[in-house]
Amino acid sequence: MAKLTDPQQAEEAAQRLLNDRMDYVRRAITARGALDEAREALKEAEKNDTAAFQTAVTTGGWTAEELRKIGLSAPEKVQRVQRRRKTSKSGAGSAPDDEQEQPTDSADANS
Repeated sequence: MAKLTDPQQAEEAAQRLLNDRMDYVRRAITARGALDEAREALKEAEKNDTAAFQTAVTTGGWTAEELRKIGLSAPEKVQRVQRRRKTSKSGAGSAPDDEQEQPTDSADANS
């Protein structure tokens, strides 16, 4: 590589190197922006999917089981909520277990 004695030439050479490196940053920022937009679009699509499924169950007269049988499984969000409800109903602590067992015990006592 030739020695640069002219400051202007040195600055131009440095600028070319920086411009090459900045292209990578520009591409990375563009890709990240596209990814963020895709994530937002996915969130919106999942929200719409969940709402449509819930409407089919609450207003359309379908059960989640019927929809599953025809190939429309519950959206992931609905499944998470259902799992959370089952967990809270089955009791994570001792108090919920006691509450659920009491009606069973009293039913047995009445029999």
